[in-house]
Amino acid sequence: MTRQLGVLLLLALLASNLIAMLFLQRTGSLVHPLSRTLVVERLVIAYQAARDLPERESRRLLESMATVDARFWISSLAEVEPFAMHAEERHLATALRKRLAIDDNGHVAMQLERASGGPAREHLFKPAGWAALRLRSSIDLPDGSHLNAEQAPSGAYEWGRLLAYSVPVSTIPVLLIVIFFMRRIVAPVQRLALATERVSRGEWIAPLPVSGPREAQELTTAFNVMQERIARHVEGRTRMLAAISHDLNTPITELRLQVELLDNDELRQDMLDSLDELRGMVSETLDFVRGDAVQEATCSVSLTALLEDLARRYRTLGTPVSWHGAPDILCRCRPLALKRALTNLIDNALRHGGDAHISLAREASGALCIEIRDHGPGIDPAWLSQVFEPFVQLGRGGADPSQGGGLGMGLAIARACVQAHGGELVLENRMPAGLAAVVRLPG
Repeated sequence: MTRQLGVLLLLALLASNLIAMLFLQRTGSLVHPLSRTLVVERLVIAYQAARDLPERESRRLLESMATVDARFWISSLAEVEPFAMHAEERHLATALRKRLAIDDNGHVAMQLERASGGPAREHLFKPAGWAALRLRSSIDLPDGSHLNAEQAPSGAYEWGRLLAYSVPVSTIPVLLIVIFFMRRIVAPVQRLALATERVSRGEWIAPLPVSGPREAQELTTAFNVMQERIARHVEGRTRMLAAISHDLNTPITELRLQVELLDNDELRQDMLDSLDELRGMVSETLDFVRGDAVQEATCSVSLTALLEDLARRYRTLGTPVSWHGAPDILCRCRPLALKRALTNLIDNALRHGGDAHISLAREASGALCIEIRDHGPGIDPAWLSQVFEPFVQLGRGGADPSQGGGLGMGLAIARACVQAHGGELVLENRMPAGLAAVVRLPG
């Protein structure tokens, strides 16, 4: 925001200078006031010398007055014939008439033009518009001859010199002041954006300091209140479900004791299995919710080392888990929670596919991609998204019963953990056979 505003302000200042140049070039005075006075003074001296001195002396004086940018001479022909002069030319002619006390019948002609011979008010964007000025003059003398003059007055606006001064002076201080105040305004917003990203990844951070302009302070205060309310809500939900779990365990235990007294062995075993499943569902539900509330610190860890450690543990148990290594990739995460999610995915691959192959790579977008692939039968495409719902079990409700299945919470817990890190978890069937659990985490 600071850079964008700085660029816009710079363009606005340059545009204002350009508009001023165009306006002054079309309507402002072309000759500098000091140069205008000098031009008139030279013509007055030359006229008085040509009128009052003998011809030889007057010519000698006019020759001595010649400079690089001015020359004066007496001729029988007028250098400038009478014509409709413009406002600035009329202003010069009037000033000269007043100084010499020449009435309106006396011929005084002054033509202001560019040194190239083009109009004095040439378009600013044409090269001729930047050429030097030239003033040609013709004044009738009493003896019928004409005093002619050609001078190069200084322009009122020497744009190269003016812009070299005005642009830095008008731009740099303004930009510095704007950047200072914009950083003061933007800094709280940037801090809030970073904090929001951290919270979106499941982190809990200390309340942000309230600083900056009033709107930024109100936004920061609202963010702090929001985070406090979310934490209180999660904690309340966890406590409620913990209480429900505790209350449910008591009647389940009592029912188990009563079922143990049944004489029918087949019926007793069936009811005990149902009670065990119910107890497992209560425990899994509590673990699922507790995982959201655990305040594990977020830190930067090596995903490569984390996956290497997981693969080594599974190989120690004699399970067919393969991992061929990867370049060291760092990720900011909650290591225990992420390890738990990946463990659920590996267990799921071993249970339903018989093996698991782990790979890690950084995608072109910068995201970190962890893939856990098995060589099992895969899943019906209609079930690829449904299996993430709590208590949806592979091996029931449309999946192959021979695959078995747990309580249906592993994938739900894994996806909740990955989403809490700001990532995504998807399942994809791979050819010719097998299922891939793809975890994408922010880089």
